[in-house]
Amino acid sequence: MQIVHATDELKDHWDNFVKNTSPDGGLLQSWGWGDFQKSLDNKIYRLAALDGLGQLQAVTLLIKHDLHFEYNYLYCPRGPLVNTLKVDDLTALFNEIRKVAKDEKSFSLRVDPPWLIGNEARLTDYGFRKAENEVQPKCSLVLDISKSEAEILASMKQKTRYNIGLAQRHGVKVKVSSEISDIETFWQLIKQTSGRDGFKPHAKEHYKKMLEAFAKTGTIKLFMAEYQNKIIAVNMVSYFGNVATYLHGSSSDIYREVMSPYLLQWQAIIEAKKVGCQLYDFGGVNGRSFHNKMWQGITRFKLGFADEASVREYIGSYDLVINPVIFSVYKFVKQIRG
Repeated sequence: MQIVHATDELKDHWDNFVKNTSPDGGLLQSWGWGDFQKSLDNKIYRLAALDGLGQLQAVTLLIKHDLHFEYNYLYCPRGPLVNTLKVDDLTALFNEIRKVAKDEKSFSLRVDPPWLIGNEARLTDYGFRKAENEVQPKCSLVLDISKSEAEILASMKQKTRYNIGLAQRHGVKVKVSSEISDIETFWQLIKQTSGRDGFKPHAKEHYKKMLEAFAKTGTIKLFMAEYQNKIIAVNMVSYFGNVATYLHGSSSDIYREVMSPYLLQWQAIIEAKKVGCQLYDFGGVNGRSFHNKMWQGITRFKLGFADEASVREYIGSYDLVINPVIFSVYKFVKQIRG
């Protein structure tokens, strides 16, 4: 197996491979995600594994994250992606990743591939160790939307169906937008949401550049709930491969009684069916292998759309330590900062 640094000539082949290989759609290993990261001034590497016929068998998007004092680490979001039917030995790929890490003087590499629990040895055999925290969701709720709208609704909990109808009876309207200017509305609402739910949002520029990178191709869309001539909730949803993914959500501190978040999810599911998606990924929830008290409310909300049997449990984040001393200092500083 030959490992190469992918150039633009491989772009279409890369994305086709990602869509056909990644069970979660593969947005975070797509070519466009690399371009988006470059727009944030992050250096990236695209490594491709080719067989003897020049066919892609594995891809790895690496993102360099710079820290203070010229230290940095590499991150491979929801990757690497591997054709497991043809590739069993990842030695050559990980050797090239190690070379990149050493050239960049990175103290560690983090990966969180979309591999279900039971595949941990595919990383630990190469020296990776379980990370102490997760970057991407350890457990995600994934709904099969290949059925009819009526069947999907019937499979939801009664309260969820009721709240979708309640929002409609209140006159909540949903518009779909790809306008960059609508990020300002999203940003104002996500500041309210983060203050209410206790999480730290990305900077406004992050969301703006994400929409700029993907809006023209219809890969990312905003779903905006309007009530009494006010936008009271906005969701950001991606459509890549045959999977639609709920990326970010925001809602106002007022008018919560009209249940607009339920209608937004339902409209995003309807849109996903229109564009040919087979799955709708609600994103992170609590599961058997992961529990966060802060996620109890959002887990309850999402499980109204699908039962616990639809929860995917991934192996989670793993670290390959390149410089143990700096890695230990990095962990210590993170613990101090909480």
